[in-house]
Amino acid sequence: MGKFIAAAIAASLCACTVGEDAGDQRAGASLSADDTGDGSGFGMLARTCAAGATTPGIDVSYYQGTIDWSRVAAGGYKFAFIRVSDGTTFHDPKFASYWTGSKNAGLIRGAYQFFRPAQSASAQADLMIAAVGTLGPGDLPPVIDVEVTQGLGAATIAARIRTWVDRVHAATGVDPIIYTGKYFWRDDVGGPTSFANNPLWIAQYTSQCPDLPAPWGSWAFWQYSESGRIAGISGGGVDLDKFNGSLADLQALANASQPTTSTACTSETMGRDVADGECVQSAADQKWYRCDAGAWTAITGTSSCSHAYGWCDSSTLGRAVPPRTCVQSASDDQWYQCDGTTWVTPVDPDSATGPAGVCSQSYQR
Repeated sequence: MGKFIAAAIAASLCACTVGEDAGDQRAGASLSADDTGDGSGFGMLARTCAAGATTPGIDVSYYQGTIDWSRVAAGGYKFAFIRVSDGTTFHDPKFASYWTGSKNAGLIRGAYQFFRPAQSASAQADLMIAAVGTLGPGDLPPVIDVEVTQGLGAATIAARIRTWVDRVHAATGVDPIIYTGKYFWRDDVGGPTSFANNPLWIAQYTSQCPDLPAPWGSWAFWQYSESGRIAGISGGGVDLDKFNGSLADLQALANASQPTTSTACTSETMGRDVADGECVQSAADQKWYRCDAGAWTAITGTSSCSHAYGWCDSSTLGRAVPPRTCVQSASDDQWYQCDGTTWVTPVDPDSATGPAGVCSQSYQR
């Protein structure tokens, strides 16, 4: 991953990372932070400290060379995030050995991918899914490392992150973690609120507590340094991280990856699973169904639903359309997607994705 560059030099430094040796993209290599503690150039900062205990960890790529994982564990580090790839074009040659070695040493492990928004989001997600396989005990949710634009606009980047997140969630059953920095997420991704349920890994190198981007009010992980020196790792400075919680809390997050008897129902209308007690107005027959312990039950009203996803009225089309439908509005030429409650944006018409996932149908004005 990269270190977030201070606002005054972010554009020039971030531009340099695109097209350079993909091997140098490691956690802590291109997103900067306010390390002065006074917020110079950033305005007023709202620091968010840990709720209580924290647990130390690291993140690595092949840049770190040979790692003696037993010595890392003996140094008190409890978890490690390991890079899978830089986009689809550079597969980290150390991932497999690090993935096995960290687990054998007793560390809780996680995998991250440096996300290239100009490349296929689905292909990048599939690479991550293939790398981690079936998540087991001690495996953290996969991470999408969001820190470069590759010249794309915020709406397009946000839509492609949504594609990656939804695809990885569908394959693993857990909410992926988002790694980013406050100003990049706000200014270059547009600050989308639809990722609020995804754990945040905030990158900010400061001796104080980190400053978070909306919509997050707390952080799960914090990358606070890129210059750690750790027994057992000889190559380069090491990115240092904290988990916001005790070791038991961290183990619970990792064990959340364990398969359980699901009470959710798969919805073709929503393009994803919905929770027990939630209701969907089917795209097939426009009738309402409630998820009851993993099975669909036909219902006549939605009063018993914990949440209801229904069709949206489109003035542009002059009729109602099912959830995930994307329409270019006649009033402002903007693309919108029905999320089962209302019309939402941004939508990327090129990849046919929006905040509610892949467009089930697209109607261009």
